Amino acid sequence: MEESSRINWLFETITTHTLDIIGIIDQNRKVQFTTPMFFEIFGFSPEALPDLDIFDVVHPEDREWLMGRHKNVIATQQNSATEYRVIDKNGEIRHFECKTTPIPDTEDNLTVVAIRDITERKNMENELQRRKNRYEVLQKSLRDYSQDLSAVMKVSDLEERLLKEVRFILPRSEPETLILGNEDNLDEVDSFIHQIVIGKLERIEDQYFIKIGDKKNCSYILSLQASSIQDSMESIWLETLVYYTVMVFENLNVIENLMNQLETALQRNETPQWVLRLLFNLQEQQRLNLSSDLHDTVLQDQIDLYRRLEALVNRYEIDAEVKTNLKAIEQGLLDAIHQIRTTCNELRPPLLRELGLERALENLFDYTQVSSTFKIDFQTENTTGLILSEELTIGIYRIVQELLNNAAKHSNATILNFCLIKDGSLKIIYSDNGVGFDTNKLTPSFTNMGLTSMRQRVQSLSGSIEFQSQLNQGLKVLIEFPILGLGA
Repeated sequence: MEESSRINWLFETITTHTLDIIGIIDQNRKVQFTTPMFFEIFGFSPEALPDLDIFDVVHPEDREWLMGRHKNVIATQQNSATEYRVIDKNGEIRHFECKTTPIPDTEDNLTVVAIRDITERKNMENELQRRKNRYEVLQKSLRDYSQDLSAVMKVSDLEERLLKEVRFILPRSEPETLILGNEDNLDEVDSFIHQIVIGKLERIEDQYFIKIGDKKNCSYILSLQASSIQDSMESIWLETLVYYTVMVFENLNVIENLMNQLETALQRNETPQWVLRLLFNLQEQQRLNLSSDLHDTVLQDQIDLYRRLEALVNRYEIDAEVKTNLKAIEQGLLDAIHQIRTTCNELRPPLLRELGLERALENLFDYTQVSSTFKIDFQTENTTGLILSEELTIGIYRIVQELLNNAAKHSNATILNFCLIKDGSLKIIYSDNGVGFDTNKLTPSFTNMGLTSMRQRVQSLSGSIEFQSQLNQGLKVLIEFPILGLGA
């Protein structure tokens, strides 16, 4: 075989069997040559080429700018690469990657066009982006929902808020709340639903059922269409949402029962100290349980997903753009892991018992200053060897947290001063240089709920608290606990 014949044979073999499209296009957008894959994808016959405008197969939304690009390549005689969409012979949209090279000194301004079908890659990128966007929506939903639950005071309000969130995230779910009693005439399905475990997702035929809790011998069940949940990400979201709901439902039941028992005491305009202690202890126990559950379930699931994704990215050869998207998702998981850990630490401060109050407060101040605009000065007097009961330690820690939150939200202060003193009693003195407020208007309301909570917590620990402030003259808070409460 002569060399020229061999080269022709090799060229014909390549053009016949390549999966890419290689073509020569003139200035009038006519196809002068193309490989067989063009006919395979678009269904044209070779006889149709003379009458075909190559841009007829381009998606209408991409056609105009792609024609402008073709003119620019001819005018500048510069190579060009781009991506665009086409309509194949079956009417389906495909994504193409195109590299165009002008052939110099040709009468019809010919260009060589090399086209590769990147539809599969684009679909993967779009799916990754869709999942990333969905993940962000679900995370935001959980954040907003958990924040809104702090204002829920009745079970009916909790039901309404839950149904609203499920309808928003899962539009086709048709959620409703079922209330089942303990009657003997329950049918088989109702009997099964009545006995399902609280917070566990159970499917019966085309519906999911999740038990929220029990109240007055009745079971509260959330039901929704099973087809509305498309993947495991949405299942995890729903279980987490219900978990938050279960916690609030149980707390509302506890509060309602306590309020019923204390109706007589409340009529005397009294709030017994033991009631306050009980409420705060219950709150701390729920914080501990929630922190442990978040750490042992949601956090571990997030860490597992992160490690699997990290292994996938590092183990396989992946397109650069896809890898960039995967890295973005990986970073999102890291951010979520950090947020969950931060939430766990806020719910239950780590090593509070082991470190002691003074060291724990130092850590809290150091952590707070990293993300705050104010400076914190912390002083102690005669606190060496100070040993407090766990209840008092946690109580003081929460009071300090509330002071920090109040300063961050309302004070506009640049300097916060904390002083812990032991001299026959335990004193906490706080002051700032913020905007202050009129103490004569300090009444229990949602605008100063933090200060009211501090006052009640101090009262529950047999302490006293005094607020000293005037408008634009900062705030000073004096807190004192009797020596008998130190639990040495």
